[in-house]
Amino acid sequence: MGEFVAGISVVCFAASYLVALACEGSRLLFRSGIRGAAMVAFAAAGLVAHTLFLGWRAAHEPAVPLSSPFDWYLLAAWLLAGAYLWATLANPRTPVGLFLLPVVLGLIGAAEISSREPFPQSPATQAWGAVHGVFNLAASVAVAVGGTAGVMWLLQAGRLAQHRAAAPGLRLPSLEKLAGTLRWTFPAAASTAAAGFVSGLVLNAVNHRRGLLDTIPWSDPVILRLGALVAWLVVAAAIAQAVRQRPGAARTSAFLAVASLVCLTASILWGVLGHSRHGVPPDAPSPPPARVRP
Repeated sequence: MGEFVAGISVVCFAASYLVALACEGSRLLFRSGIRGAAMVAFAAAGLVAHTLFLGWRAAHEPAVPLSSPFDWYLLAAWLLAGAYLWATLANPRTPVGLFLLPVVLGLIGAAEISSREPFPQSPATQAWGAVHGVFNLAASVAVAVGGTAGVMWLLQAGRLAQHRAAAPGLRLPSLEKLAGTLRWTFPAAASTAAAGFVSGLVLNAVNHRRGLLDTIPWSDPVILRLGALVAWLVVAAAIAQAVRQRPGAARTSAFLAVASLVCLTASILWGVLGHSRHGVPPDAPSPPPARVRP
């Protein structure tokens, strides 16, 4: 059994999610009596493999379990995949996978091009590091759920405004349910993102004061991008709350939720493709300066 679990790779569960997404997309093309069962089976198989993969890494990594950027993105994808499977079982006629599974696969792709080296750890910083990671993870999931709900709300509202019948296989939740989801994702995303950012600042200050690890410069891209993301989420939550009782509040919230998902995506891409001292050991060399062609 141990050899079987050790043989599971990212490709195994990513392929399962991709097949489930293909099944979701086929709803728009034709009807099938066995598609629902196949879709759930592939999603469940992917989630099981995903869980075993993370469990194996947590049990066999020498550092603090699941403490690398690679693991962080896979954890976020795992939570969203679980949310997709639950939503599909609860509402089998709603193609929520068309909106959630691309986010799951995108996070898996970000993991694949991220570092697998664990963040520097010491007994003095493990607690703050865990708090920092958990809050950032919760914020990312809330933004992803809210952005998905926002996209579905806009599609559903557009269809109703034009008095069009729902496309075959594209039965979306009611506007009221989607608006209810949007209402809780804004404060959840803003509060957890702010807590994650503040705990990261505290962690950096602890490192600096005790001289245990290399301190991240305050001008480091990771601080700038996370600070910008937190500022946007707080502003978006404030706007959503301010217009809550006004006509068109749900539409405004939907646009804000989609914009928040775009900002999160840009932040992740910036973090994956850019250079940063975040998570770099003290003795690691700085990246070489870019060569400028004459």
